[in-house]
Amino acid sequence: MSLFTLKSAMEFASKKDIETWVHLFLNGEGDNVVMSNGLKLKKRYWLGPIEIETSFLDRVVGPEPDLEYVEDEKWWDHNINQISERLNDGWDMPPLIAENRNGSLSVRDGNHRLGALTKYR
Repeated sequence: MSLFTLKSAMEFASKKDIETWVHLFLNGEGDNVVMSNGLKLKKRYWLGPIEIETSFLDRVVGPEPDLEYVEDEKWWDHNINQISERLNDGWDMPPLIAENRNGSLSVRDGNHRLGALTKYR
């Protein structure tokens, strides 16, 4: 059983230690050590996991040319399809990590997961 599930994140949050889960995830299955290191540079305030409509979340990764991180469309679709298959198989997907940027919830980790959720609802 993976440590990196919504259920495990909720367990860490119930102990008021979601920050530990975030760093474990980013340094493990999340494969985003750079983000983990960046988050450690200053004090952060954490909320969640919380359930929210996907329409309130802003992706920063994808094939659209106006995004912060533009990705090849074929690679994007490949990732979205893989995630969708996992979701269809009952995957307890880890929560997305978003940052409040001037009132916008910017997805900083989980853009592919968000893409799969919005494409295959």
